[in-house]
Amino acid sequence: MICRIPKVTVTTWNSNDVILVGPTYRQFLQKVLEAVRNKDIASIIGQPGMGKTTILRKAYSSLSSLAFFLDLSSKGEIEEEFWSKVDKARLRALVVEKLRAQKGKFGYSFFKRLMGVKFEDWLEKVCEKYSDRDLRIYCMSYPKDFDGMIKLLLDLREVTELSLFIDEVRGSHLTKIHRLINAGLEIPVIMAIPTDAYSRVTDLAIRRRLDESRISLDNSLTEQDIKEIVDAYCPQLSEELFPIVLSLWKGRELNTVSSILQFVKSQVDKLSEECKEDVSCYKRKLLDSHSLKNPESDSKDLERMIREALSSMAGELGITYVHPRGKRIEAKGKYVTVGIFFLKDGLAYLGMVKLMNDDKEEDEEVKLLSSVERVEHEKKEYVVAKKFVITNSQRLNAFGNVKVEVTTMEAVRILQGDSLILEEKLKDLFSDLAEKKGEVQVAS
Repeated sequence: MICRIPKVTVTTWNSNDVILVGPTYRQFLQKVLEAVRNKDIASIIGQPGMGKTTILRKAYSSLSSLAFFLDLSSKGEIEEEFWSKVDKARLRALVVEKLRAQKGKFGYSFFKRLMGVKFEDWLEKVCEKYSDRDLRIYCMSYPKDFDGMIKLLLDLREVTELSLFIDEVRGSHLTKIHRLINAGLEIPVIMAIPTDAYSRVTDLAIRRRLDESRISLDNSLTEQDIKEIVDAYCPQLSEELFPIVLSLWKGRELNTVSSILQFVKSQVDKLSEECKEDVSCYKRKLLDSHSLKNPESDSKDLERMIREALSSMAGELGITYVHPRGKRIEAKGKYVTVGIFFLKDGLAYLGMVKLMNDDKEEDEEVKLLSSVERVEHEKKEYVVAKKFVITNSQRLNAFGNVKVEVTTMEAVRILQGDSLILEEKLKDLFSDLAEKKGEVQVAS
């Protein structure tokens, strides 16, 4: 397999493999484990697909002590899920030797042993005759409801280290969650709560308890996290996929770990029939579909598309004229062709597109553009209000022109016909032309 991406990219408890990578997630995992050691309450807040369950499961699987993992995604009540996870044999193993050491207390004599009555069978017969904590645990002498769950947890904490992990807590669960953490259990309770459920909590007492040790996953991923995620799931194509994923993440087209994995899977699946198991084929196709083939001609094409878009948006943007071609103007005794020329409020605006596959720092045409203060059009002279350069290079010196950055990925997608990105970039440009002076950088 070229990539190891599961069919369902949101972690579920039934998944066999728990992959947790990235410095942010390692840091959050340590916070959860610290909360377990300190017997604290901790809440992990985040959108679906951001890794709440992954952190919870990783922490749970790392413990050797007794822990319950409750998945409330398909359960109406906490106690229903809890009792389905109680392993009676494991709990009996915790107390049977203690009970055996006190067998006389429970009426188990040498004579009964001689008669072939097993100690364990005898305990079953006397379950309700003695009020003893270990016997209650052995016999599971608890009502199978919420109060019974609390009573069992109170008994278990006296005989072993104990933790409780609760996934997919919803608004309907919060009242009982509040009762649970206020029941005096003195055990760690780690919860994963979707952002929308957390945002609807209006009870101040519950909100305060959730906030005591809150871990927020929303807006927490760094570039290094994203790189490690792509590396972990698709190491053979990571070099080609990471820049694409990062660009989409910065543009907020991908906003969860799950959406990253879904995108990577879609890209690989799309090429699988053609490339089979040929890694070099995948690499080549990915680069071809997400890189500039000829930056100079691509720049001209993008200028043409911008002119066409400005003409169609002229009324909305207050533009009175858009030059249909590149306009040749004089600057410092030299001539330069400006690909974008339009009039607005009786002033001229000049711009050019400079796409490149390298990160060169200077361009002669951009430098000349910065010196133009007036321009003639149809025998009339106009004051130049602003000059701008649209580029995918972070290092390019704009020489005082307004600088609008697009990522290479965004440029490719615009050239492939994505009009929505183009419209958004033009709106950003006009916002900057209207409100800012000098060189600005539009986040991409």
